[in-house]
Amino acid sequence: MTESSFLAFYPQFSCFAQGIVLPEILRQANARFQDFGEDAEEARRLYMAHRLILYASAMPPENQQSTMESIVQSAKAALQEIASEKIGDVSITYSGTKTQSMETGFKDLETTVYGLQLLSLLKQYGFSKYFP
Repeated sequence: MTESSFLAFYPQFSCFAQGIVLPEILRQANARFQDFGEDAEEARRLYMAHRLILYASAMPPENQQSTMESIVQSAKAALQEIASEKIGDVSITYSGTKTQSMETGFKDLETTVYGLQLLSLLKQYGFSKYFP
């Protein structure tokens, strides 16, 4: 996979096009998932998107670009359970995240929608082929 093929699939990550983060995560993604057959490219894309979300989440708020901030929020919002909601004057309260208990080495994958999709592939091909 190349940077351009990843960004063509997920253009929302183009804010990482400059710098060393995208090429480094691409290198890691290409080194993994060789035994995933025709699903290797999908696994690499999901891994990259997941890792970029984790990277952006760890950045101080003043260094996050507004577009990346919205990507992070949307990638995590899908994992949050609604604990309560109110219709008049709109109020929603979230309680933690919707996750299944996993082995420690895979816990990070439960934190983004991309990671959860990658977990599905890992289950199909065997967890032993993934090294966090």
